[in-house]
Amino acid sequence: MNLRRLLLPLSPLYGGVTSLRNKFFDWGIYASKSYDLPIISVGNITVGGTGKTPLTEYIIRLFEAQTEQIALLSRGYKRATKGALLANEKSTVADIGDEPYQILQKFKHLKVAVAEKRVKGMQLLLNTNTSLVLMDDAYQHRYVKPGFSLLVVDYNRPLWKDVPFPAGHLRETEAGKKRANLIVVNKCPDHLSTQEKEHWIKKLNPGDDQKVFFSRIKYGYPQSFVLDQILVPTSCIGLAGIARPEIFKTHLEKNYPVKDFLSFSDHHNFSEKDIENIASSAQKHQADFVITTEKDAVRLMNLDFIPLKLKEKIIYIPIELEFLFNEKNNFDEILLEYVRNHSKNS
Repeated sequence: MNLRRLLLPLSPLYGGVTSLRNKFFDWGIYASKSYDLPIISVGNITVGGTGKTPLTEYIIRLFEAQTEQIALLSRGYKRATKGALLANEKSTVADIGDEPYQILQKFKHLKVAVAEKRVKGMQLLLNTNTSLVLMDDAYQHRYVKPGFSLLVVDYNRPLWKDVPFPAGHLRETEAGKKRANLIVVNKCPDHLSTQEKEHWIKKLNPGDDQKVFFSRIKYGYPQSFVLDQILVPTSCIGLAGIARPEIFKTHLEKNYPVKDFLSFSDHHNFSEKDIENIASSAQKHQADFVITTEKDAVRLMNLDFIPLKLKEKIIYIPIELEFLFNEKNNFDEILLEYVRNHSKNS
């Protein structure tokens, strides 16, 4: 808290720089490139852990019944490669990053491009048979102009209670929310009251053309990439390398016999020493499983130096996004209508 207070005078400076940058795009000083196909951007203002990936997967499921010509464009955070890259069946976590890899494993027909400069990634996708592009974590990346923008907000970290870097966790000022077509307040309590919903809408103060939706994270049952059987842990250790592991840890401790919990930084690249520590904890607590997030599991499964015996112990909890207040159909129809109206054959 003391460090935050010391850094607080720098936050208006950071916020001012990002606001000026956004104005340069708005005024046309910096160019945003438009494309003749529907592009949906999913992003946030609060750094890390708002639930963009479950929302992206939700949108893919929504459109995969409509077309197989869907593409994902991502930066590929913490990948070992550089430049623009189109994923294929041989791509690894190191090639494209953990989140794009995780999504690609679920949706085999999906085209996935990673690029620090999204314009170069779009150039790759335009050479494929793509009719819809989802841009992941691209709210501040404005060189590609999306036709539709989704802003994901963490219920546990209200925008109006935060400030920009370095004292806070905002990538830009709260005013940046105005660029969104839809705002999704995610990670809500299972039984969010109507009064709390109205309080959030009042505080967000959306524009006349903006709609606010509320969603929660729905946890699935433990699964394994190695074992094909029903998994019922009698003793396990928890593991997470995500931005905000507290909610995941609470879910594990509430539902499973967790004897220990190991926490790592977001997108952590596990070392051989880390694996030794994980194996040591599992042995110490006589754990039959190491239970983790899906994002961590795909990174772990891609490591050559993990013994098969330990890989067989690693299980993950899949998650999905679920809309509250019976507004799923309304959300779906807004996105479907946008794509219908902006497709090449519309």
